[in-house]
Amino acid sequence: MELEHKQYLEANKVNWEMVQSGFVRNLDLPLLKMYEHIYRKYLDSNFMLTIWCSNCVMEMITRLYTYYEGLPKDEPVKKTRKKNG
Repeated sequence: MELEHKQYLEANKVNWEMVQSGFVRNLDLPLLKMYEHIYRKYLDSNFMLTIWCSNCVMEMITRLYTYYEGLPKDEPVKKTRKKNG
């Protein structure tokens, strides 16, 4: 997993804790879009999130963090290259 994505998931881990408590709230569109991007990259490239469906959001976050937490801790980090221009 790319470093940027690991850092994003770590920085927003409070949302995973919220889902584990059985609810989601106050998740803005940019946050959900980034979660969706990460989900599509690592779990399902055809995934489409229905943002107004709280169960869909909870399921996406659950699957994403389950995947993330299952990664080997010593996995080499893939660095992203910045595109010029």
